[in-house]
Amino acid sequence: MLSCVVAAAVAVTLATWAHYAYWSRRYLERPGQDELLFGETSDHWRLALGRRRPHGTPLGPPVLLVHGVAANRGAMDFVLARWSLAAHLAEGGFDCFALDLRGHGDSRRMGGARRAWSFDDHLRLDVPAALEAVRAATGSSQVLWVGHSQGALLGMAACAAYPERVAGLVAVAAPAFFGAQGTLKIVARFGFLFTGRLNRFLARCLAPFSGFWHPPVSEVAINGHNVTRPVYRRVLVNVVENISVGVLRQLGRWVVTDTFASLDGSVDYRAALSSCRQPALFVAAAADRIAPPAVVEKGARAWGGEADLLRVGLTGGACCDYGHSDLLFGRRAPEEVFASIRDWLAAHAEPVPERTVAPDPPLPRGSKGRRGEERLA
Repeated sequence: MLSCVVAAAVAVTLATWAHYAYWSRRYLERPGQDELLFGETSDHWRLALGRRRPHGTPLGPPVLLVHGVAANRGAMDFVLARWSLAAHLAEGGFDCFALDLRGHGDSRRMGGARRAWSFDDHLRLDVPAALEAVRAATGSSQVLWVGHSQGALLGMAACAAYPERVAGLVAVAAPAFFGAQGTLKIVARFGFLFTGRLNRFLARCLAPFSGFWHPPVSEVAINGHNVTRPVYRRVLVNVVENISVGVLRQLGRWVVTDTFASLDGSVDYRAALSSCRQPALFVAAAADRIAPPAVVEKGARAWGGEADLLRVGLTGGACCDYGHSDLLFGRRAPEEVFASIRDWLAAHAEPVPERTVAPDPPLPRGSKGRRGEERLA
């Protein structure tokens, strides 16, 4: 009897791994970046940055694109060019660098580097390394920061911590306040510490079934009704990453206590927002359960500099309303989100002398379009 149980367990394990390997291979693709660069942190992490060179009249400063907590740079430079924000911005004239934070994508730990980290480590160690890598590649001491979710929060904190290095900010779905997200509080209390290390494995196993069923827990992060099945499958295989326990604990503390601060409490990132003077665009999605429009607007009102607010998908229909991650992968995100981000960045950029720009190979063309922006007083 015991031998039968063992044999069955072995068979299930082998079948599961075969399923994982097959679908990983089936949908795993690489983004259409022009080159892959690396920056090294002071604690010996090697961070990857996928670069897309500008088309047409080059604009500056260069753009640093930063992904969210359970993602890699593929969220900002997706394998399907239509849904690559980096490709759209490069076509608009920007030199774009999509960053893999430590523990994500092609970033790698070198000898002596710690295996655990928090949001504070991303800000204190990863951000300076990324900024220096962009400066080495372009000669520019400043960047325009475009971040999604945690990447947007990092950008907000970086504007305060490194004000001379960040010229402007686009914060897509940034939850700097946590008082209104009831569903997220439940996830923080009961789910955060049990899911982070299996994210990549589970996502790839579920990839072939995506689009047939949209369980409520999955819609915390994305409105699956607003994403086509081919895109959804590739998101699960190419973008979803595991999460450091340290990051999970810090995010969980923020959600439960409605704070945005360092682990040791010495730095109140939220309080520092009022000191920021960079122009910023805050992007809010109608059906976002992590960063609802009221939360994003509250962050915009706390901003010390010029703040614009872009509301997306306020249509009242579940199939069309945007959730948290479909601001990047939604059916019409290129027209309704990317185009407005590109236009806002162009309005806060300057032409770059041709001699400082390397030749730019052709990239797939992105879609055009625009949504209105609302200036906050």
